[in-house]
Amino acid sequence: MEKSLKNTYFVLILPAVFLIAILYLSQYLGIWEGSKELPSRFFMIVIFVLAIAVGVAVPIFLRALFFGKVKEKKFTTPEEFYKFEQKIIYLISFTPYLALIAALKGFEIFYFGGTALAAIYAMYYHYPSKKKIEFDKKVFMVKDGSN
Repeated sequence: MEKSLKNTYFVLILPAVFLIAILYLSQYLGIWEGSKELPSRFFMIVIFVLAIAVGVAVPIFLRALFFGKVKEKKFTTPEEFYKFEQKIIYLISFTPYLALIAALKGFEIFYFGGTALAAIYAMYYHYPSKKKIEFDKKVFMVKDGSN
């Protein structure tokens, strides 16, 4: 399970991380100057709020819903748990792409910083490490042969 979740995580997130790195490297080397025109404040706010929602708020909400479902049943199966974890990874994988949009469009520092922080938080907190998976298995009362 851990290996499969990590593969999904890296396949979805690494392209955005590499694109952001290439973007800043090209700016540093003077190959690309970046956007000269500041996007509309409305667009910056939408991307900022979307990053916070997708990277922080919605995953917390989904965890609470899943926990409520598990609490009623008193357990969850490994398959249900895996699907839940995979859904969270798919969801949070949008945040680095939103940060990429913010970087490409030359957002004001507040909106870019907030979008980037939401992406970093989502990528860090939802990384499927062995320790996190074991903790979540206990929280969500996963019933399998190893528990």
